[in-house]
Amino acid sequence: MTDTFEAPEFAIVAERRGPVAIVAVKGELDVATSPDLQAAIDGLAPGYEELVVDLSECSFFASSGISILLEENARAARDDFRLVVVKAPAPVQRIFDLTSLDQLITFRD
Repeated sequence: MTDTFEAPEFAIVAERRGPVAIVAVKGELDVATSPDLQAAIDGLAPGYEELVVDLSECSFFASSGISILLEENARAARDDFRLVVVKAPAPVQRIFDLTSLDQLITFRD
């Protein structure tokens, strides 16, 4: 008998609603999947006024994802758009509280 590992389901969904671009993370964002988040953001048509990163269905968020959020926050200031992050479930959101990232980036319920 062998144990097999099955990775949890992961998806990035990106959409545009007028002046708002939304990128939703579903599942675990780790070093292997964080390039997918960056690619989804990079693939958005330019000209949005607000970028929403929805973490409401994110079950894990690695430091590589934090780097992406910090880079996007700096880009938002430079390119004149708002970055808003929809809060993750409490166990995941805790990392943002512990790192004080919630003091730098706008989080919404």
